[in-house]
Amino acid sequence: MHESAKVKAQDRRVAKNEAKRRVTYAQGNTADWESASHELIARAIGVISRAGGAVRFGYTRDGGAYAIGIMGDGEPYTEYIRPTESVDEYLTALIAQWEL
Repeated sequence: MHESAKVKAQDRRVAKNEAKRRVTYAQGNTADWESASHELIARAIGVISRAGGAVRFGYTRDGGAYAIGIMGDGEPYTEYIRPTESVDEYLTALIAQWEL
């Protein structure tokens, strides 16, 4: 692919992602770690760390969903939780999984 075609394709992807993010924000469905239970976040960090793992909290590239990276349970992986889903329920299940 010619370099200018690559740049144009990348620009289209960026514009598409930006449009998705604007729609998500307009609908009021944005991921916000401050709205998650601070106690569950702290507990997840403690339980996973004690079991020899690590956890990373962030957002998807477009900022529209939660991204939770897990290391130490086989290959590292990232779970994505939509802002319309309960991040607290996900954290509760994650804690239970690591407490076993």
